Amino acid sequence: MTSNPENTQTIYEETEQDRLSTTKPPVVNKLEYLRSLVSGFEIGQVFMTALDLDVFSQLEKPQTADELSAESGTDAALTRNLLNVLSAMELLKKEDETYYNNPETAPFLIRSSPYFGRYLKPDDKSMDTLLRLKQILIEGPQGDDSKKHEHRFNEDAMDWIARYSLLGRLQGTVGQITALPEFKNAKKLVDLGGGHGLFGIALAQENPNLEVVIFDRPEVVPTTEKYIRQYNMEGRVCALGGDYMTDDIGNDYDMVFEACSFGGNDQRCQTLFQKIAAAMKKGGLFIRLTFTLDDDEKGPLELTLWDLKNSLAGRGPRSHRTNSGLSLILEQAGFVYQKTIDMSPWCFNPMRLIISRKE
Repeated sequence: MTSNPENTQTIYEETEQDRLSTTKPPVVNKLEYLRSLVSGFEIGQVFMTALDLDVFSQLEKPQTADELSAESGTDAALTRNLLNVLSAMELLKKEDETYYNNPETAPFLIRSSPYFGRYLKPDDKSMDTLLRLKQILIEGPQGDDSKKHEHRFNEDAMDWIARYSLLGRLQGTVGQITALPEFKNAKKLVDLGGGHGLFGIALAQENPNLEVVIFDRPEVVPTTEKYIRQYNMEGRVCALGGDYMTDDIGNDYDMVFEACSFGGNDQRCQTLFQKIAAAMKKGGLFIRLTFTLDDDEKGPLELTLWDLKNSLAGRGPRSHRTNSGLSLILEQAGFVYQKTIDMSPWCFNPMRLIISRKE
């Protein structure tokens, strides 16, 4: 800007800095991202309410909002708004005034479906804890919820887990293991906590010289044997019942595989790993499909959230080990860490394949 002494009229000279169309933003706009964090809670509440009302099962048959509200006993106008949100979330389809399930997500949302997502909705206690997050952060955990939960799987639950594993996790895991140079020469493998046995069965199918033991609790064995018969693998795959912390798991294994079946402190973990090492041949591979934190503990996000919820409930500061922490326990048990494979492309959860070798 200049001032003409002979004329009091102010004259503006346009400069590059004055041109709004080319002005560089002073900061990167992160408001939309931050807003998405808040709306995530709102969308989640809508979704969980729809699950509670069993909306998706009711919409196996296309219905209008009025028809659904009459069937559910809900307010018609509010139900229409709810269904519109679910349509915007691409969980429902809408034609004129009729709503029906999106075929892509329906198998996981309809209760009668074999792929129904049994564990989509957090339990009420967990939700209440998160809603009181600020209070608990100030006051500390309320009570001690550190008692270990014992999972007992009946045949129905085990069948569901088997079907779920076939949605990509099994194929991806088997693909990574069979690509290892040691796999083609392996003669004997045990799948600890193998449950339905599909991982062990699949590995036996890929190596005709491989004998596989599926080790799990005695009450699980009948289900395991059912799958062994289904895939005609009785000759090379067998099921063995017991507690792998206390019972004999066999010996002379070229490979040991374990997928998310173990929960325990570092001492129990080292005890188990030492037992596994004792049951293996020298140079054999121990392969774990598990969850680990990054060494800086900043991710994966799902695991940091999991650890936060556990600590809020009084279950200790952290549930998951870091990559380096797990490697140290393996080393102390007689293994040499080989590598970690990110299984995210095949698993919804941030799982990793940890491969180590017996010294």
